[in-house]
Amino acid sequence: MKTLVLFFALLLGFGFTKKENHREKIMGSWTLVKYKYGHDAEYNNVPEFMFYIKNITDTHFSWCSYNPEDGNIIGAGGGTYTIDDNEYIENTEFWYPSGTSIPGTKTRFHYEVNGNMWTISGYIKEVELNPASGEIMPIDSTYISEVWQRIGGV
Repeated sequence: MKTLVLFFALLLGFGFTKKENHREKIMGSWTLVKYKYGHDAEYNNVPEFMFYIKNITDTHFSWCSYNPEDGNIIGAGGGTYTIDDNEYIENTEFWYPSGTSIPGTKTRFHYEVNGNMWTISGYIKEVELNPASGEIMPIDSTYISEVWQRIGGV
């Protein structure tokens, strides 16, 4: 009986550690270095007039893009996330500029971490409210792939 209890305790411990390792790989601050949206064949470099920063804690993400010359915010967003072996899922709770259909959506990304580089790729959904039913309905999606570089340390 003791052996069985020890076996389950170790099994649960390994599962927890494994999930925590996924979070630890992405926790921290990141800057966007290149991206491709839609059917782009090649990655694009981030323009000099834009700086993107993404912060990941153990439960939440937030990002902001701004012009480094004048400090004006271009966009921002955030919420909670989940992660496992091959999926990083953002549950967007807030978005700037307001008036978009993005808050309340979930975006599933395949992710990969190599050293200080983190690549996420998936489909972002555009949604709208169906006035007759009150339901949020997907109306379109766009493929994105982003490469983020860790800010400070590996």
